[in-house]
Amino acid sequence: MKGAVLIIGSLLWENEKNALNSIQGKLRSDWRKKLDLEKKIAVNVPIRYGRKSTSRSCTYTMIFSNSVSDFGTAFIVPFKNEIEGFEELKHQALELSEAEGISTEKHPNRLKASWGSVGVLFNKSKEKELDSIKRKWHQEFNFFKNSDYKIGKEEPSIKNNGELNFPFKIPENIDYVFATPVVPNISEYPTNEKIIEAIIESKPRYDTYIKENFQNGIRVQGDEEIIRKIG
Repeated sequence: MKGAVLIIGSLLWENEKNALNSIQGKLRSDWRKKLDLEKKIAVNVPIRYGRKSTSRSCTYTMIFSNSVSDFGTAFIVPFKNEIEGFEELKHQALELSEAEGISTEKHPNRLKASWGSVGVLFNKSKEKELDSIKRKWHQEFNFFKNSDYKIGKEEPSIKNNGELNFPFKIPENIDYVFATPVVPNISEYPTNEKIIEAIIESKPRYDTYIKENFQNGIRVQGDEEIIRKIG
């Protein structure tokens, strides 16, 4: 099976030099060695700023959102190695979980935390041959509650069986795609003005997230205006 990861932010570019947490930055840099970055594919996805991140000087970071009207651009990045069976798929998911900080030394080998989780979407054209793996993945998410993965009346960004719950196109040669939906910790989505204000008032000032995303080809509605106004 051939897998990939849908990346909407710092997983694509963060390292020990540009990260506020150098240890996590190096972990992500090392994890990316497992990806075939030269074969990354731009894809339209429903993303927007929707979480205020204490680990990024209380600036806003992006989430998947089923109420966004204008889709943004992110990347599907394939793994270098193909896998066989569920255990190898789960191992890939746990490595992603570690890179994201979901699985930690204190809480190892987990696919979900209070603030986010690793979800997967399987290629519909491969449903029959992947049925057994899908069922095993669903078992990993027994008793999982997805109701917080949204704001207001929109649909959650992940299903309660651990499958991703937002639209994007999977390339024909990819069997499954991981992504990491997170829980929005605000009651309404911020305006560009609030996003700009949070960056300007951040101490120490932190604008790396939006600038690195933009330089690496990740796009979201309003990012050009935000970058222009923060200087």
